[in-house]
Amino acid sequence: MAVCKRCGCAIPIGSKTCDMCAVVGSIAPVNQPQVWQAPKDAAGPAELASSAGSWAASPGTTRPLLPADVQKAEKEVKKAWHWLAFVGSMYIVLGMATALGYMDDLSGLFGWWAVGVGASFLTLAYFVRRGEILALVIAIAIYTLYTIAFFAVGSFAFLRIIVLAWLLRSLLSMYSIRQHRRAQAQQAQGSDQKRAA
Repeated sequence: MAVCKRCGCAIPIGSKTCDMCAVVGSIAPVNQPQVWQAPKDAAGPAELASSAGSWAASPGTTRPLLPADVQKAEKEVKKAWHWLAFVGSMYIVLGMATALGYMDDLSGLFGWWAVGVGASFLTLAYFVRRGEILALVIAIAIYTLYTIAFFAVGSFAFLRIIVLAWLLRSLLSMYSIRQHRRAQAQQAQGSDQKRAA
């Protein structure tokens, strides 16, 4: 099969030129790299920075949360601090009952130390309610240690694993709420700077 010397296309049988060169005429494309140039009336980078597509193009940013997603995440965090308050109260009650001799059969699992753990869970629940991520991380770490201790004793704590997975999901919800609030604060700060200018 014959190949055109100008453009490299195949020449049909019985023809002296290829289809491309026949349409364009004797001007064949030259195999030189062409540099793309922006149109003269294109918007500058400062105008594009505030557009909705800028968050998608910039690395390290996530898509903005929808109001329904924010409400769902806030409900998850609310459930998490409710759970921590419940667990803290339960540890205090069982620890006090065991330490005072009302439940001698649970003396191996609970005691005065359980009262301290319950108080720490209640304190952490308070800070999780205020939106502190570190408090939820500490609560998850303590709950993980207790789950490991239950497994070491030989007790199968399947429910505790489910609760740990749910607490980790609540941690992700709390993180997404924090990122959403930071993005809103940056947008408000940017709009205030534009008004001042």
